[in-house]
Amino acid sequence: MNKFEKSQTLLKELNGDGWLIVCNEGSDVNSRFLLGVESHARHYIYVAVNGEHRVLAVEMEAPMIEKSLKNNGVHAKVDSYNSLEDLKSKLSLIVNKKRIALNFGENIFSQKGTNYADFIHAGDYFSLIDLAPNTEFFSAAPIIYDLRCVKSQEDLKDLRNVCKATIEILESLPDIVKLGMTEREVKAEIEYRYMKLGRPSFPAIVGSGANAADPHHNTSTKKVEPGVLLVDTGLQIDQMCSDITWTFWLGNKPSDEFLKAYNALYESKEIANKYLINNIPNSIPAIKCREYLADEGYDHEKLFFHGFGHSLGFEAHDIGARISWKVSDDFILKENMVYTSEPGLYWEDKWGVRLEDDIVIGKEKCEKLTYNHKDPITI
Repeated sequence: MNKFEKSQTLLKELNGDGWLIVCNEGSDVNSRFLLGVESHARHYIYVAVNGEHRVLAVEMEAPMIEKSLKNNGVHAKVDSYNSLEDLKSKLSLIVNKKRIALNFGENIFSQKGTNYADFIHAGDYFSLIDLAPNTEFFSAAPIIYDLRCVKSQEDLKDLRNVCKATIEILESLPDIVKLGMTEREVKAEIEYRYMKLGRPSFPAIVGSGANAADPHHNTSTKKVEPGVLLVDTGLQIDQMCSDITWTFWLGNKPSDEFLKAYNALYESKEIANKYLINNIPNSIPAIKCREYLADEGYDHEKLFFHGFGHSLGFEAHDIGARISWKVSDDFILKENMVYTSEPGLYWEDKWGVRLEDDIVIGKEKCEKLTYNHKDPITI
């Protein structure tokens, strides 16, 4: 069953006539997810509950889209437009239905918020209301969630492949990184290798010394110095992403303080991973991780101030509730969901350590797609 066919099934359950994706200059990632190709100019994808799928695109991109859909076994009519009036006329025939799903979220302050569906621009939304005043537009969040939350076997195959490729590049870093290079130069070396295989799944974070204490450090022109070097990076091949963090030590023998923190994080992950299984609340792995860190003498509330993990897949931060000690027990892990496992300890203005792996939620045991070395790599 391809993505269009699965969407049809979901539309039937929601009593919808169709799902409309509006995209311009990459504004909606679900366009690339469905089409299998990146279309830059303004286009519209209509998944119809009756199977009469349509795509409206500019003339120069329509053949590319049609070819991609055909290669993916999708039967859809790809039509081109050559003016705004032409687009308006053709789109009007599509959207004048009873109920159509659009990619907008709802209450972002709810723990069960649907902000992951927030892609349609306000101008597009109001234009559609004007074009189809009698159509009921509703949130496509349930469709997006079911399409992307639990991974298919094809998704998992792609994930294993991209994770393997990423690890091979990370293993080569000791031969690449030299004292005196800037963080940006290290990032460029990594992403140059990515571009030969696919694309970066997000801009790499390279933090040396005190910069490693900032989990979302913006890679800078600072020169790499002796001590801690944190590299958080990911690759996308086909439609799946990796997201891995390794923390290295540059120079002489690592300090005892660093080794103790590194080893505590490594062991906390090993314990937490035992709970990355089907029907376990999302909060449990994070709680087990933090309990171990507390037993080792670390003030986890002060030093570990982000979640334990996030969903991973088509995007580096994909669809699904976080794994965190603060999330509701209503969120339950399901087999073949994919998550990061990434505890960290950070000392402001000093250094930080984060160890991040990519994990498939298993029935009785998780599958580790990546690894961190038990002992830190020295460069």
